[in-house]
Amino acid sequence: MALSNGVLGARQRAQSITWTDESGTAINLTGSTLSGNIRSLQTNAIRAIDGTLAITTAASGIFSWTYGANDVGESGDFKVQFKAQYASQPDKTYITDWRVEESIV
Repeated sequence: MALSNGVLGARQRAQSITWTDESGTAINLTGSTLSGNIRSLQTNAIRAIDGTLAITTAASGIFSWTYGANDVGESGDFKVQFKAQYASQPDKTYITDWRVEESIV
């Protein structure tokens, strides 16, 4: 699950993400609640994702991330951890790299 780069301050478009396991099989998100954290690789500061994580096609592991102001509030390199919490099965988590680029204009 690779993330597209964000742009500092840009919140107009949601990023579509497909959550898969190591073999490329989609993680079924049916019945889960999504949340996440962002850790700056420059400062090591951790913050909660303040945008919206919305499941779009649960059985195929597809969800969207509409950035909040804090999500793209600073440029740099980050680790993002997504969490899927289920009522009737173990929770799942995934950590991946993410970059927020400086705006050109």
